[in-house]
This record gives sequence, C-alpha cells and structure tokens, in this order.
Amino acid sequence: MKYKPRMYAQALADSIIGKRADGKKIAVNFLTLLKKNGELKKAKEILTLVQALLLKKTGNKKVIFLTARNIDVKPLMDSFVKKGDSVQQKINPHIVAGVKIIVDDNKQLDLSLLHKLENIF
Repeated sequence: MKYKPRMYAQALADSIIGKRADGKKIAVNFLTLLKKNGELKKAKEILTLVQALLLKKTGNKKVIFLTARNIDVKPLMDSFVKKGDSVQQKINPHIVAGVKIIVDDNKQLDLSLLHKLENIF
C-alpha cells in the first residue's frame, strides 16, 4: 500500500516529538521504511512537511530573510524571530536592494527596492 507524504510526515513528527528513541535511530529507521516501500523519491517533500508540522506543534515559525546580497541579518532577527524559530537567509539579486521577510511561507514584509520600483511604475 502506498502512503501519502503527509501520512509519513505525521508519523515521523509524532516519533520525534514523542522521543521514544534517539533522533539518529528514528532517522535511520524512517529512511529504511521509505526505501522498503519504494518512496525514497518523496523524502524531500516529507521532510519539508515534517518541518512544518514540528514548527506548528511547538508554536514556532519559519522565517526567511531574502536579500540582494549577503548581509548580516542579526539586527533584523531581533524583531521577527524568537527562540526555536527556523531561520534561513537566501540571496536573490533580482530584488536589487533591501530585504523581503517571509514568515511561514505566507506572510510577507517586502522592503525591497524592486517592490518599491514596481509600485512607482
């Protein structure tokens, strides 16, 4: 029987939160299960879902700082990030300058020059 990625993700998240075994053993067993079921190709999608489920269950959020070049985002982090949040910094030269802050893949604060130029023209 084939399982949907969401079902795998829920099972893995429950195992991690339950802490019935150490993380390494859980990961090895989970990858073995995926391989046995021929579902290794879905591993990336499953892990993305697991991350979202774990953040939701712990009350944390995923924050992405999108900048035009590599800058120190520490000063910005104090305003948007709390302990336990997942933080990523991504570089996208198309935004020209400034920063775009994306929270949980749905809320955005766009302070980029590209956004301002698009609003002018």
